[in-house]
Amino acid sequence: MGQMEQRATGPRIDAKTGLTLPLSASLDWQDLARHRAMVGLELEVLAKKFDRFGWERDSGTPVHDRMITDWMDALQDFTLDEIQAACRACVIADPKRMPNEGAVLGRIMDARRLHVAALPRPAEPPRFSANAVPVQDRRAAAARILAETGFAKRIGGGA
Repeated sequence: MGQMEQRATGPRIDAKTGLTLPLSASLDWQDLARHRAMVGLELEVLAKKFDRFGWERDSGTPVHDRMITDWMDALQDFTLDEIQAACRACVIADPKRMPNEGAVLGRIMDARRLHVAALPRPAEPPRFSANAVPVQDRRAAAARILAETGFAKRIGGGA
């Protein structure tokens, strides 16, 4: 295990929404490193599709490495399926522009919001309304309870 903190293995799912909770909190460090590498690979795929800013020429430079690290940092908490779907949505929305990690993250969050909004809402328990019970019945019930507990109804305010 070394100096790295061991975490629970495997992604955790939110029971209410069915969404994957942040992967950085649920994967052990080795699985998270593998996942981050796959997230970086998604950037490489997009860059090769668009290669408008010299991606191959900059390979191995600190700037290139920083771009990949920024991408991985921004997207590591989401599943690869979510990232790939968001990348596709970005490309379809604007096929002439290379999406950055912020655009992809925005698409993921939009998809998650839509998913949660589409979930069935739990039925609210019926609300009690005092007006549903006639006044005479409420008075009779109150008098019965008072009599059962030893209190007599006093009329006229006398003691």
